[in-house]
Amino acid sequence: MKQKINKNLKYMLLIPSALLLFALIFFMISSCSASDKGALNSLQVLNLKIPDNASLTVSDIRVKGFTLAWPNLTDGEYEYAVAASYDGNIDDYSTAAQNGHIVLNFTSDKILNGTYKVTKLLPGKDYDIKLFARKKNTQAALYLTGTATLPYIDDAELLSVSFDGQAGVYDDVNDTYTEAYVPGTVADDYEYTVTYQLAHNCVLYINGAKTADAELKMKPGETLEVAAVNEKINAARDYEISVKQLDNGIPVVVINTENNKKITSKSTYRNATLKIIDSALNPYGEGLYDGAITIKGRGNSSWDMPKKGYTIEIADKAQILDMPSFDKWMLVANYADKSLMRNYTAVELYRDMGAAYSPRLRYVDLVLNGQYVGTYNIGELIDIGQGRLDFPKIKGSDTTKITSKGQEKIIPASTGDDLSGTYLLEVNSTDKYDTDEIIFETKKINWTAQTDGVGHFFSIKQPGAKNMSEDAYNYISDYVNKAEDALFSDDFTDPNKGYRAYIDPSTYIDWYIVNELFKQVDADFYTSVYMYKPRDGKLCMGPIWDFDLGAGNANYRGGDDPTGWYVRDCDWFTRLFEDPAFVQEFKDRWNYVKTHYFNRMFERIDSTAALLDKSQAMNFAKWKILGVYVWPNADGFQSRTTYQDEVDFLKTWLKARIDWMDQEINK
Repeated sequence: MKQKINKNLKYMLLIPSALLLFALIFFMISSCSASDKGALNSLQVLNLKIPDNASLTVSDIRVKGFTLAWPNLTDGEYEYAVAASYDGNIDDYSTAAQNGHIVLNFTSDKILNGTYKVTKLLPGKDYDIKLFARKKNTQAALYLTGTATLPYIDDAELLSVSFDGQAGVYDDVNDTYTEAYVPGTVADDYEYTVTYQLAHNCVLYINGAKTADAELKMKPGETLEVAAVNEKINAARDYEISVKQLDNGIPVVVINTENNKKITSKSTYRNATLKIIDSALNPYGEGLYDGAITIKGRGNSSWDMPKKGYTIEIADKAQILDMPSFDKWMLVANYADKSLMRNYTAVELYRDMGAAYSPRLRYVDLVLNGQYVGTYNIGELIDIGQGRLDFPKIKGSDTTKITSKGQEKIIPASTGDDLSGTYLLEVNSTDKYDTDEIIFETKKINWTAQTDGVGHFFSIKQPGAKNMSEDAYNYISDYVNKAEDALFSDDFTDPNKGYRAYIDPSTYIDWYIVNELFKQVDADFYTSVYMYKPRDGKLCMGPIWDFDLGAGNANYRGGDDPTGWYVRDCDWFTRLFEDPAFVQEFKDRWNYVKTHYFNRMFERIDSTAALLDKSQAMNFAKWKILGVYVWPNADGFQSRTTYQDEVDFLKTWLKARIDWMDQEINK
């Protein structure tokens, strides 16, 4: 909980005696008088001028801390530090510091003049507290001691706050409730009706005074400092209620699950509602969906991270922001990617290059069940349909039959033009195999062909089981196997007998350029490698996806090194680069992309960082991971302690990668 020193001091001094009778616990602990030999020795060394009955008072027990009080100190030569520990190791200052138990350290701006709040301690623990004093830059000596036990976090809690009946947004970093409306929707003199819910046995104190009001009146811009006080156990917790909009310059996505149930599964959907609130800067200004959805978890390794991704379905197709109407959407957390933009940068570069389809992503702040979760991308799941991979689908025929339960069942088409496409495929790995997947193998991509001890297969993403017939399955599996056979045949460079009879090499080149540039660690045909076959068309690579661990953000398989080929070393691309014609086409395309699109990519990185200025600050206040290792961050994360550091690292790495690749391609 972020503390504001002067505010807390003022607050404690304003608390009346009535609150102290109920909410504060006093422990008059060790008296440092002349009869206390150990303390006396320390005081003789320090020669401090203090009253004979001086003692440390531990009071105002909070869920996230407590207040320390001591006599006013008159000698300005001395400075003070406080240690708190429930497991010992604070007998002296050096030991306490080595074990990380110093909660207030020696600094000139911390003047101990009556009260001081200590925070970020664990609830339910019995703490020993010690105050150390020293002359500046001399050895510290023990001054006073005390003890305190913190209550548990749900013993004193403000459960929810609503503004005119709409649930407020809870920022658990600062214990602040705020509204999530669009700025400018109400006049400055408008009064909100604010209601709240407290935990059992709790009452609300406002600016130190107990209130029995069930409703509060607040104007735009107003902030109340409140405390939820459990009078039964004499525990309290501080909050702010603030009438200000959550507006970081990007839309706010508000999702509430049915009965506020947690989203714990990647396979089971929960009923929910979704509301999109535009920002004052109006970056999109349309597609502000407000209605029912179902939601589940998504991601592979990212699902195990604290900030999680989600899949959303809308029963009736709907437009989301400026993205075309569809029924399937995703929320991408970008937890391990501290630039928050590797996916976005890659898919926009691919779109610039003229790809048939590249998933659209838009930046939003996510509020889930009333709690602020962070900066997210809301965007398109890869699928076949209008506005995405816009090719004819394989659909069921008009033939129907009646099931034993009297229901009509569509018989999938098994003959005709439908069989030639469109198919959406993904190369996936056996460690991510889902029993619902429809899969096939080739000689090179199969269950036993190991990469790091893991096998692989082709997963048919579209058509799904509803429209998949045995003939359709045989058609696409046979087609891909023939394409691979032609690629590895003796005549593989022959335009009529070789791979060009089956695949579109231009799509392979563009897909390869983006994935090799970012050194996307799964792009060597490990997972998230997509291909599609349009009706009556050849097998194409794409769309691209999954770049959060690219561009130097992975500490395995050389992902942090901007030099060296990576995707080129997988079987299919190794073979393609044995064709001189393919090599020349790739070289020509690389030089065109380098000239026309890379500058735009770097400009987009800067403009995205500017767009996220406020949002990323709030995101990293919640997720304190800047300068901290998050799997699989490459070494160097320790020195990147600001968001701009991460943005600069992304640009520096990409520039180094472009330089290396360009030198190799054009030498």
